[in-house]
Amino acid sequence: MTLYETNLNDLRFTFHTTITMKLIITLTFTLTLPYLIMASGPTSARKEYISTYSGTAVSQMKKYQIPASITLAQGILESGSGNSFLARSSNNHFGIKCGNQWKGKTSYHDDDEENECFRAYSRVYESYVDHSIFLTSNQRYASLFELKKDDYKAWAHGLKKAGYATNPHYADRLIQLIEEEKLYMFDQLDKIPEAQAQQTQQITREEFSINKTRVLHSKNGDTFYKLSLRTGITLRQLHKYNNGLEKLENLKPGTPIYLESKKRRASGKKEIVLETATTLAEISQKEGVRLKSLMKINQISTPHQRLLKGAKIFLR
Repeated sequence: MTLYETNLNDLRFTFHTTITMKLIITLTFTLTLPYLIMASGPTSARKEYISTYSGTAVSQMKKYQIPASITLAQGILESGSGNSFLARSSNNHFGIKCGNQWKGKTSYHDDDEENECFRAYSRVYESYVDHSIFLTSNQRYASLFELKKDDYKAWAHGLKKAGYATNPHYADRLIQLIEEEKLYMFDQLDKIPEAQAQQTQQITREEFSINKTRVLHSKNGDTFYKLSLRTGITLRQLHKYNNGLEKLENLKPGTPIYLESKKRRASGKKEIVLETATTLAEISQKEGVRLKSLMKINQISTPHQRLLKGAKIFLR
């Protein structure tokens, strides 16, 4: 073989190697990119879920002695951070099936078998309460309440052993969630003064529902900052849930304040006719429909423009 032939063969080898490596790198990047992009999504939804429902989990812990970390981790896992079909359609955040004793609302969904019966609720808070009652009143979970409330690992394995879920890795997934999001910190809130615990329970009693969304009425002298302290929901989240009101320093007494995201459309009536002049932002707050959705549906770009009496506004 001549030196020319040797160099030519080396050049061909280098060319093919370079092309192959580029192809491998391109394929690897192409296959990996969607997962890199998706990785930030679930984490963001998870943190929003924790911000929204941590106060409820803590109040349930105080009343029923179930670790808040376990309740939150189960809620995240079972509901897909509140985004599963069952969570969105039925407010069921814990995957609890109907059973023989259930007399409430129902929803049918494929799970271990086709078209299984699941419990349905008017609001998410009811799902949290029912989860607590489900564990405390069911004999097969009795051994859990002999465990320490801050031993989330024992609780996770105890739930799996008692048959809460069929997934063989259920306990490990709960523990992973608790440790990744530091949910065990909420278990320490069981040690706060009784006066503060009573305030938390009072908040729960004040809650009601608009368009299947948790709400409470503001009191005299309330601000978003004060409500954040009372409810345990961050100021940023309260502003997000009540956009259109976030710039107000003081809230008018009796104003509906949303404690979770409004729905994209009304679940009942399709439209309303204004009895008095009002703004789209005020309608959003009254009907529990997101402001951006109302602006899009009604093709109105100015949410604070006063709309005339008699105007027809679509809610879905």
